[in-house]
Amino acid sequence: MKIFNGMISFLLFAFIGCTSVTMYDKNKSFLTFTSEFDNFITVKNGDNLIINKRGKTTPMLGFTAACIIVNNKDVVITIDNEQDIKLNKEQLPKYKFIYIGKDKKRYTVEYTNLAKSFL
Repeated sequence: MKIFNGMISFLLFAFIGCTSVTMYDKNKSFLTFTSEFDNFITVKNGDNLIINKRGKTTPMLGFTAACIIVNNKDVVITIDNEQDIKLNKEQLPKYKFIYIGKDKKRYTVEYTNLAKSFL
């Protein structure tokens, strides 16, 4: 099942990397968790629960999980039920791709309009 999920994510990234970001709804962005995760991840987008599961980076693909968010609502990411990362609804509409990274216990947020390749 993990390999299947990884392949679906890979195909999604391949599709996104080969298409223009103008194809997306202006009120949606793509939120991606990149490498070094082995944590329980919760993503709330406004009142909606988008992700609520353990995420572990797939070494072969270099990322953990991805989802589409409505970018005109606040996003709260909770890692292991203790660390909150808040993404502001005023900042989100400017970008189509948001990457959340982890280096040991430090988290980074990268906003961009360019899709990244993880291979």
